[in-house]
Amino acid sequence: MTIGVTDPMRDTATFEQYAALVRRCIPDAEIQMLSCVTGTFSEIERCDALLLTGGGDVHPKFYSRDEDIVLAQEVKIGRDLFEFDVIREAMERALPVMGICRGMQVFNVAMGGSLVPDLERAGFPPHRRTESGERLHGVAVTRGSLLNIVSGVSEGTVNSTHHQAVDAVGKGLRVAARAPDGVIEALEWEQPAGKPYIMLVQWHPERMSGTEGPFAQKLIERFAAEAKEVRML
Repeated sequence: MTIGVTDPMRDTATFEQYAALVRRCIPDAEIQMLSCVTGTFSEIERCDALLLTGGGDVHPKFYSRDEDIVLAQEVKIGRDLFEFDVIREAMERALPVMGICRGMQVFNVAMGGSLVPDLERAGFPPHRRTESGERLHGVAVTRGSLLNIVSGVSEGTVNSTHHQAVDAVGKGLRVAARAPDGVIEALEWEQPAGKPYIMLVQWHPERMSGTEGPFAQKLIERFAAEAKEVRML
């Protein structure tokens, strides 16, 4: 089984955290990095599922807010364009998709949605890392949502390491969880029938200390199960 994992364009250790997340449930998985740097777009054809990783901000021009570039960090247009193509190809191939942090944001933009360019400037409390480490906050899960079904809970605690967030929700998507301050923390299909599996979350399950928890282990278990089903087709 081959899982495509997008290049977070940081150090090797960061990529390995995502690879380790996959291997929790698929120990023998081949991890294929999909990167605009190494030009591995065609490798999506071998993949049974797609994991969209975290990283720098999506260029605001892709959601018609060019002027907000001054608020963006670690923008790489090449990565944005590459991942838009990867998402489109994954949808055409009906591959299961899991998006983490930026992964949720870039998927939302690919579906015509927009982002809050900087939460604190928009009046929200900070969601960034603290000096002592990752910030933690609660989330309320939409009852009856796929996230509710997969996680088995309607509320809980997640880690938080971001300054941007989903604003206008992309076409065909719906909110599956929010933070207490209203920030969108998860997205899924509004009408999932006939569409490939997706699970998009703002938090980082690959770095959560309680890996057995409902917002980490249960999500990757379902992602793995969906990938295995594709492999069997």
